[in-house]
Amino acid sequence: MSEQSVDKRDKVDKVDTKDPSKNAEKGTKGKKKGNNSKVKVIGCVCAAIEFVLSVFFIYFAISTKVVPMKYALIAGIVLGIFPILVVLMQMSKKTGIVGIVLSVIIMAIVGYGIYLVRHTNKALDTVTGTTTEITVVNVYVKKTDPANSINEAVDGKYKFGILKVSEREKVNETVHEIENTHSTTLDIKEYNSIFEIVSALDSGEIKAFICSAAFVSALDGSEEYQHYSEGLKVIMEKKVETEVKVEEKKEEKPKEAGTFCMYISGIDTFGSVQTKSRSDVNIIAVVNRNTRQILLVTTPRDFYVPLSISEGSPDKLTHAGIYGIEVSMETLEMVYDIDLDYYFRMNFSGFIDIIDALDGIDVYSQYSFSTRMQYDSYHYDSGVNHLSGRAALAFARERHSFGDGDFQRGRNQMAVIKGVIEAMESSQLLKNFASVMEELSESFETNMSKDELGEIVQEQLEATKDWNILSYEVLGTPDMKVCFTGGGNASVVVPNWDSVEYIKGVMNRVLNGEVLTQEELTENSPK
Repeated sequence: MSEQSVDKRDKVDKVDTKDPSKNAEKGTKGKKKGNNSKVKVIGCVCAAIEFVLSVFFIYFAISTKVVPMKYALIAGIVLGIFPILVVLMQMSKKTGIVGIVLSVIIMAIVGYGIYLVRHTNKALDTVTGTTTEITVVNVYVKKTDPANSINEAVDGKYKFGILKVSEREKVNETVHEIENTHSTTLDIKEYNSIFEIVSALDSGEIKAFICSAAFVSALDGSEEYQHYSEGLKVIMEKKVETEVKVEEKKEEKPKEAGTFCMYISGIDTFGSVQTKSRSDVNIIAVVNRNTRQILLVTTPRDFYVPLSISEGSPDKLTHAGIYGIEVSMETLEMVYDIDLDYYFRMNFSGFIDIIDALDGIDVYSQYSFSTRMQYDSYHYDSGVNHLSGRAALAFARERHSFGDGDFQRGRNQMAVIKGVIEAMESSQLLKNFASVMEELSESFETNMSKDELGEIVQEQLEATKDWNILSYEVLGTPDMKVCFTGGGNASVVVPNWDSVEYIKGVMNRVLNGEVLTQEELTENSPK
């Protein structure tokens, strides 16, 4: 054996015979180095994921069109710093784990932010740029009628009533569909009004009738046939979608840049906000973005004026909505001699789910009163009431409990809107944000584009001056008059034309940049 081999063996033996604890220490150091490497890798991966999530968050925030670019840039810089910080923290074994924990926390926050922003974006896409409307045409029979489908009515050779004029094209489509499907010809009788139709149904002259659901809703609002629909049964439903045509006007005196007028309509219906129905809330918002002033003009739902399609025959303003939102807009343009640029429509009954998602709202009532809606009864005390969705809707619809019925109903509706806004400004919104956004998309719509709405919101976020919001309720006198829709007597509000002329002048003053106060507006108003 060579000396070199002996030396090597001796060296091995020396190593093997050293203190075992020192050998263990060397192994531990190796493991620590391995663990530190794993921590660094995990930290860098977390930083990369955090960076990607931050990019997505900024992208989705910008796509909402409501976030100013400078805010998005600031958020991008701040969120971009964190991944760099996490990577730098991996350079030291003492801060590596802390960096990973920080990254996970930021990822959770940004991930939740993406979730909220995407729901907001989806709601805005649904709400804005809407230019269609739905007419629901139903076939009705008495609730006690044995027929539960159109097949049974056709087989039973029922006689059907229809209106001579109103929504006739869409009713004809429904009639043709039934006749083609069943290879038959329906026995049809025409009537001048919905009142004549239900009278014929009650007398047995007809066994069914075909008409727009909006007319049955109007029937429920009449003095003689309140809640009449509760005794009816729908055996067939047909939805017809039509385009809302809000034509651009060539104004003699174009509006100043930064000004516009919007019609805010609250429709009285369940289901889709696009469904044609009576308009219970009729507000014109005159907006001057230059002076930061908004004038809200409320017109009573029963205002007795000619509709744009009634050839001079007066009717309740609320009935204009039966023929489409463009008829409501045209009618108000005739009354106030003003051009309406946009509409914003809200489904009041859609508030039910929104309010329930907010765990109810607080609403102030000027009076104690009781009311019923369908099969439920409700009582309200004078003062603040915490209301569920259905209770809030019943509160907003009641008018018979008040001396100035239609006017008080308008005030109550504004109180409900205020209650919703206040709840959405509180922590209640964050608790159920996704569900509230989903319900908002089902309950609101506007023909204003997403870009136009975003521009206004961005302007609001960057503004240093608060809005000066004025409100005015046009005056009138309750009465009973014959209405174009239906042809029968109904409770109406006969306009105080001095009040109308006064607010017409105020609208022009706001559009022309004059700054007014609420006190001045109220004091100078006709009494």
